[in-house]
Amino acid sequence: MSHRTRRAARRIILLATMAVGVAVPAIGTANPVSALIDNFSLKHPNMSALVIRLDASGPIPVAAVNATQSFVPASTMKIITSSAALLTVGPDFRFTTRVETGADITVTNGLLPGPAYLIGSGDPLLATRAFSRRHLKGNGTPLERLAANISKSGVRSIAGGIVVDESLFDTKRMGPQWKSDYVFECGPLSAVAINQGRAGNSEARNVASPAIAAGQRLVTALRRVGVTVYGSVRRGQDVPGGTTIGEVKSKPLSAILGFMNPSSNNFTAETLTKDVGAYGAGHGTTAAGTAHAEKVLKEHGALAPGDKLVDGSGLSHANRLSASTLTTMLGAATTNPEWGDALIQSLPRGGEGTLIHRLRDPTVRSRLRAKTGYINGVASLAGIVTSTSGARYAFAFLINHRDITSAQRTMDSAVRLLAKGAADSSPAVPAESL
Repeated sequence: MSHRTRRAARRIILLATMAVGVAVPAIGTANPVSALIDNFSLKHPNMSALVIRLDASGPIPVAAVNATQSFVPASTMKIITSSAALLTVGPDFRFTTRVETGADITVTNGLLPGPAYLIGSGDPLLATRAFSRRHLKGNGTPLERLAANISKSGVRSIAGGIVVDESLFDTKRMGPQWKSDYVFECGPLSAVAINQGRAGNSEARNVASPAIAAGQRLVTALRRVGVTVYGSVRRGQDVPGGTTIGEVKSKPLSAILGFMNPSSNNFTAETLTKDVGAYGAGHGTTAAGTAHAEKVLKEHGALAPGDKLVDGSGLSHANRLSASTLTTMLGAATTNPEWGDALIQSLPRGGEGTLIHRLRDPTVRSRLRAKTGYINGVASLAGIVTSTSGARYAFAFLINHRDITSAQRTMDSAVRLLAKGAADSSPAVPAESL
């Protein structure tokens, strides 16, 4: 992280918590955005909200309620997961799924006299083309291409079956502290899952074993390109010293996030969390991934005292984030385009993705990039919006209340006001409001 990033991040959190060096406006001069949020909080106190104007002279908080207090974030957690992934492997990183021979085994006259090892890299979008078209908006890493590349290498038959290596990750298939019915929200996790752990080319059912299902699908794909597999499909670990006979690379991480955030895809977020653990800390577990994400937040001066990262998708009600944490990372993204552009551009505009029915006004939608969040009793929204005069804002609203409709209406109203310039000339909010 650059010195500029550290200075910007520290300044955002400092202004958000203390409003140091900023004149306190007189009572009754609150801007419409601040007044809206303050009034809503009177009946809905379980919330954290912060709006930062990203001025050239430095970030200025223009609306705040419990800005550094931590609440359940729902899917705005994916902003943190995205940031951690980008800062761990970079926006251009591609996952490589490969197939190898055993050690010192050679292919002779098209015959591989032993098993082929399918080695998972934690690609969250490894899929059949049919599933990719139906459910991944065409962003999947084609399993069929992997099979074709094996055929192109000269392999015509495999004598020892398929050994599937998913050891990059642990074998915990769900996120921590999830409700049992979340199996419908996220397929079983694995370093080598195909079709996001779903059976067939639909999302109707989960596979019993992601690794076995992946191996079986590879056998089918190989058969279609003229490669015959003899023997069983089984789980195991790659033997060092083998030769790669085929591989397939995913789209860049930036494109993967460009799919994940608009659709709020939970499987992708949970897989990326384990990837952050695997590639950033050497352990492909959710716990290692969230711990590494917390480290990233600390390095950016963004981690609030009450923050708690439990999973990567935000499905767990045990997660906690503050509005200041989200706005700090969003603000840092605006000053660090090498990773920040990929984060901000992955967030949907108004009328797109999970915002399909919200913030569609032409004067707002093109000025907005934001991530929604919703689980029972939680509504959230965080992102970047630019006003008609060019003022740029980072904002986050985390509202923990059963009145989801009212919460969403209030958040959307605040964003509209920001887009129309209602806070462009506002001074910093009083320190006691933060």
